[in-house]
Amino acid sequence: MNRATINLSRIAGSALMITTACSAMETVGQIRVQPLGSFLVRLELKAPNGFEDRETFTVQSREFPPCPHDATQLKHSTVVATAQYQIIIPNHARSLVGVVIEPSGSSLSKTIQAEDLLRTPMPSPSSLPEVWIMADAPRVAPPAWGALPPPQGHDHPHSGWDITNNAPDLYVFFPKASGYAKFREDFLQLTGRVPLLPLYAFGLWYSRYHPYSEDTALETIEKFRSKNIPLDVFVADTDWRVGASCGYGVNTNLFPDMRRFIQRAHDQNVYLMYNDHPEPIGKHALAPEELEFRYTGLSSLLEQGADVWWFDRNWHTHLQAPVEGLNKEVWGMRLYHDVTRANRPERRPLIMSNVDGINNGQLEYPSHPAAHRYPIWWTGDTIAEWKYLQWGVQNGVDAGIHSLLPYVHEDLGGHHDQPEAEYYTRFMQFGAFSPIARIHCTAGKNRYPWHYDATTEKIVGDFFRLRYRLLPMIYAAAYEAHRSGTPLMRRCDLEWPNRPEARDNTQYLFGDDLLIAPIIAAGATPGGAQRTVWIPDGEWSDLWTGETIEGPAAVNVEKPLNQYPLFVRRGGIIASTPQSYHTKNTSWNHIVLDAYIPSKDATNTRQLYEDDGLTTAYANHLCGITEMTLQKQKNAITLTIDPSKEFNRFPVEKRSWTLRLHLPKGQDIAEATWNWEPLPSDRYCVYEASTECPDMVFTGEHSLPPPQSGAVVELTIHDQPATNRMKWSLILSPK
Repeated sequence: MNRATINLSRIAGSALMITTACSAMETVGQIRVQPLGSFLVRLELKAPNGFEDRETFTVQSREFPPCPHDATQLKHSTVVATAQYQIIIPNHARSLVGVVIEPSGSSLSKTIQAEDLLRTPMPSPSSLPEVWIMADAPRVAPPAWGALPPPQGHDHPHSGWDITNNAPDLYVFFPKASGYAKFREDFLQLTGRVPLLPLYAFGLWYSRYHPYSEDTALETIEKFRSKNIPLDVFVADTDWRVGASCGYGVNTNLFPDMRRFIQRAHDQNVYLMYNDHPEPIGKHALAPEELEFRYTGLSSLLEQGADVWWFDRNWHTHLQAPVEGLNKEVWGMRLYHDVTRANRPERRPLIMSNVDGINNGQLEYPSHPAAHRYPIWWTGDTIAEWKYLQWGVQNGVDAGIHSLLPYVHEDLGGHHDQPEAEYYTRFMQFGAFSPIARIHCTAGKNRYPWHYDATTEKIVGDFFRLRYRLLPMIYAAAYEAHRSGTPLMRRCDLEWPNRPEARDNTQYLFGDDLLIAPIIAAGATPGGAQRTVWIPDGEWSDLWTGETIEGPAAVNVEKPLNQYPLFVRRGGIIASTPQSYHTKNTSWNHIVLDAYIPSKDATNTRQLYEDDGLTTAYANHLCGITEMTLQKQKNAITLTIDPSKEFNRFPVEKRSWTLRLHLPKGQDIAEATWNWEPLPSDRYCVYEASTECPDMVFTGEHSLPPPQSGAVVELTIHDQPATNRMKWSLILSPK
């Protein structure tokens, strides 16, 4: 066995007494040390009922690879050491405060203080600390049935939840030594992964605090359809119920037959979310009668076909906290999630709740470390003012790093007030590139695109139609958020941690290859706005002008109201589909790939991810993954489409591909092959740059590149088996 080296010279006044051990855990008086892999260790104080080995509200798994370690007892302390760290525990310690953590190879040490027992934001990839501590506080152990009412025969005042064995319980990470990706992976292994949302969640949501009736709700849905504005989710705010505030009795004056309304909405290919202001009825949040009431009430609409519950924390009435420190926000997330899952165990549970730690658009404290398991989250009731739009961008970008919440989003347009056209348009454009696009407003206001002038309606509709064409890219990013925790809105220091400018939280990568720089201030002249954009390393092309910029660089960008600052990575691949207006008719049997050839040699691989879009089968790898690789070597270009042999449950048997290679400016085609066979020039089309900026981007087949671009070479291949591997190669030559 390779024993870790213990730095005894740094432990003053210690005479060896010596015992060495290599068990999975070490107990030193009232403290237990549990190494969890190479870069994570648990420090736990003995609780009233002993040390805790069960799953807790926060921690789902402590299954990590074995980590060899030594324990050495000294005169005044005991040292537990691995290759990566050593923990120095005073003998007879009765508190974690005062325990010393020493990362290997560092001259710094960390002595645990009282504040380390509290919640702290997760670190940034650009400023990784030697030590970061996650507190499982308060520590609560759930029963097997979770937040559901206890089964018959289980007589327990807290419905099987054990709230009696709380004690300081710290998980110590070493992010600087492990690197950011390993740190995040260990965190997710410990606390659970972000679930993959159903596909419809990435469509457009419409919400309004308004007493819709069955007829007016359906008329609104039909209006979206007649205007060719996509829609996937309609929201019934609190007026659906008797009294318009609390309880689960349906207001039959508005909805005479709720089951009929739900079916009629589903027939329009629209899902439904219902608002709930939960009013406690039990003496305790975990009392059986409280959980029974909540389960029965929430189930009453789910059984009729409702799709999503909106857990509205509210202020005048709200859930109780089960224990001090476990906020009502995160407790409610677990409760509504568990009830939804119990009603439809085969479907992905989806709820909406307030962000734990953001109140009415303003960040106040970090979210609970288990909150990421219960998407989606909105930032509360904001105001239609520019500063709230800026905060919305920043909250969404930062939440993906500091809380691992990839689905934080805004009331698009703001909750309060009626925005003027420029603000409304810029907010909707941001929504088109947000993880969740949900329009909302308060009573007496509206956010219908057609409420504004025809120009505003067209611009807003164009951007939401663009979002639907980009659903393959968005869904692949959502799968990556589930797999690795990488957010959909990616602050640039996730990829360029050594660039100080990359920490700017007013811009972000949306998926792998789109750089979004939202307009967050009014334009200096009507219809136009400017902002500074940091262009990362590499080549990036403005999607409207075609200008290619070599990063890193800060550039000033000016965009009229019908354009938005959008840049695409040269070397990147954007997957899209033909236009759809709801996710049930999204055509995955035709995929468009826009691949942007860089001027320098590079190889990049992207994924097309597919599944049934609704059930939990994806968790058992019942999905399809197709890798697309773009390679440039000198003047040779290759685009390879390679379906996975392991993840090969493709929803379609055959599909057509439209492949669009965006050439560097001044380049032409000397030779082309398809699957290693010569490809005649009449099999593909070459489109030269337009003389004008496009009305919209990623419009699919036959679209012209923008003015400052090179040519686009386009090839459409029809009805290929989804499992076929294909390769398109070009040899370029100067024009």
